[in-house]
Amino acid sequence: MIKEIVMEELKLAEEKVSIIIKDLSNDQWILKYDENRTFPSASIIKILIMTEALERVEKGEFNLDQKIKVRECDRVEYSLVSELKLEEYPLIDLITLMIILSDNTATNILIELLGYERINEMAKKIGCNDTILRRKMMDFEAAKEGRENMTSPMDIAILMEKIYNKSIISAEMCELMIHILSRQKHRNMLPRYILDEVVIAHKTGELSGLNHDIGIFYLENIHYLIGIFTTDGKDDLVGKRTIGRISKLVYDNLSKVK
Repeated sequence: MIKEIVMEELKLAEEKVSIIIKDLSNDQWILKYDENRTFPSASIIKILIMTEALERVEKGEFNLDQKIKVRECDRVEYSLVSELKLEEYPLIDLITLMIILSDNTATNILIELLGYERINEMAKKIGCNDTILRRKMMDFEAAKEGRENMTSPMDIAILMEKIYNKSIISAEMCELMIHILSRQKHRNMLPRYILDEVVIAHKTGELSGLNHDIGIFYLENIHYLIGIFTTDGKDDLVGKRTIGRISKLVYDNLSKVK
């Protein structure tokens, strides 16, 4: 039923859309549509960076309260960390700001701290073979040179489900990741047209003509994963509206499931 409704809605989309939906409560796929297509990851890859950071905390390489210095070369525009001009932040604050505000300076500090190689090893370890981190945030020259960060809807779905199942690192760290993701402040895609109070652990990503959002909806009757990735939109608003409409259709149907 949901599959047919979503596929009908897709006919109205002006951009290219990939979708992945899974009933996590019953471990059943509802829809996979063009789920292995690779995209520039935009800020979606920050979920992977968070996972690597917390695994390293778990291993004792770092601790959540340790202060991390902010280097001038890591500061980029449109960043709370850049605006506040503090010289150092606790690691947990950088991780949290990277996710809930998608702060790019916080992200760049973490990339420098963790290293590209270790972050990409994490992706391979969990079977995210389409995902690779090649550049820092806002480094558009690197993107023009072909060093773009890439992923696929299926890869990020694998990562999110492992976090949900608490099978990627310790249960405590997975719960922390879910808590951070559920505090997401960018709510103009998956929750766009949903007026109910509902817990959604999700992360957005956007570049020119590209919009992504993937997350877990924690409803009383069902927990489900949904990821919608769009490219080739004539503007960003088109993609956000498409994601919002499809998400609302899925929510309206699954919230009624007994």
